[in-house]
Amino acid sequence: MCLCNVYLYPKSKQMEYKILSSRSPEELTRKVNEHITDGWKPVGNHSVVEIHRQNRYSGTQHMDTRIEVEYSISMVKEVKFDTIEVDVAFYHPLDDEENKVYDEEGMREEFNYKLSNLINNK
Repeated sequence: MCLCNVYLYPKSKQMEYKILSSRSPEELTRKVNEHITDGWKPVGNHSVVEIHRQNRYSGTQHMDTRIEVEYSISMVKEVKFDTIEVDVAFYHPLDDEENKVYDEEGMREEFNYKLSNLINNK
């Protein structure tokens, strides 16, 4: 006996993608943790990008430089596919081990039963 898998793919996207960003590592960590609990997964490492640089002067003398950065990370969420597994049933007529007769009607009934349960539970 073996199993036959039928995959029911959603009509919408199979994967969602988004980039999270923030002005501090603590805020980015909080956002990532919130998304992880919703089924999102981080992809790769985080990035830090300089978004603004300002040199400050007192008269003509350079005093300091203000740098603003942004932290970001890519996140993906995979759509889970529903699977129906149906046993492939056959029998050996007259106990002839080389000759198999498949029970197509029984397999079809099992598939339709599992499909209707899947649809009713959505």
